Amino acid sequence: MFSVSGVYSSKVLKFLIIAVATGLLSGCTTTPEPSSQSVNKQKPTSVTDVVLDGYYESLPSSAKKGYFVEQLAPEIYFFSTGVYNNLFVVTQEGVVITDPIKGKGKLLKQAIREVTTQPVRFMIYSHSHIDHIGDAHLFAGEGVQIIAQVETGKALRKYKDRNRPVPHINFGTNYTLSIGGITIELIYPGEGHGKGNSIIYIPSRKVVMYVDMATPKSVPFKNFAYTIDIASHVRGIEKALKLDFDVYVAGHLHRTGKREEMKEVLAYHYASKKASIEAIKKVSFLDVRARTKTKDVENLFGTYLDAVAEECYRILKPEWKHRLMGFEAFARGHCDVWISYHRTHKAP
Repeated sequence: MFSVSGVYSSKVLKFLIIAVATGLLSGCTTTPEPSSQSVNKQKPTSVTDVVLDGYYESLPSSAKKGYFVEQLAPEIYFFSTGVYNNLFVVTQEGVVITDPIKGKGKLLKQAIREVTTQPVRFMIYSHSHIDHIGDAHLFAGEGVQIIAQVETGKALRKYKDRNRPVPHINFGTNYTLSIGGITIELIYPGEGHGKGNSIIYIPSRKVVMYVDMATPKSVPFKNFAYTIDIASHVRGIEKALKLDFDVYVAGHLHRTGKREEMKEVLAYHYASKKASIEAIKKVSFLDVRARTKTKDVENLFGTYLDAVAEECYRILKPEWKHRLMGFEAFARGHCDVWISYHRTHKAP
């Protein structure tokens, strides 16, 4: 039942090489030992690496097939292209797939056929974004039921994208799918990474899929991936951590994550909020105005907000640059989001 670049003089270059070798440059500290065996443990060798990279994990070599599959638990399989990932469930009553990644649907079909001859019976959308479900059309039809949260359905009806068919089953807060002895719980924790982004939870296997919210050993994407409500975004991760799971699929990276890694990403959210408050209190608008010659008031405010974000980044850097990937690229943007939140929602 289914219920720098540029040219250096030889003297300058010699100095930089000596500085790197003796650990004088701040980016040359030892990278923390990661949980994944795929982490690049070598010290940076170029000037650019020394400046920009803190903690990082090297992506696995691209397999000839363009993907790999890992069995996480009985009936539960992890599918990854090395950058994007999802999971699928194989039962005697059919297959349940999640998020048919744009441009990778044929590979997902091939991966499933390596495991089973059972047909796909259900397709679950984590949310509406095209990069994650852009190949849904390859699985639609032939009795395949599509399930998604109500807001995801609304968005897809608005987009009218043939590649992303609208769901047949639209749920509000919770939905339970039972097939072949496996129960899959769909949970909507509220707005965060867009409306409709839901948690996919398989309690009997202690596996969670929560996309674009907490990539293991990584700071969030640029500007928290354009989240609608940063406070609700944080609450979503908190709610996910109340579930009993050992492994989670984040939608990105070449591997699954552990509960402690989700906790670590949540800790970064807390830290970036705290750092933004400290920066707001420390950076004086009047001081910035006194140093700025512009007569353009918008330019003045922009300069002030940039100064606050830079101070927020400076506060975060000692702890987080060498702890999570993407810090140099995205930390200032996270500070911007929190600063905006404090200005418009809840003053520090």
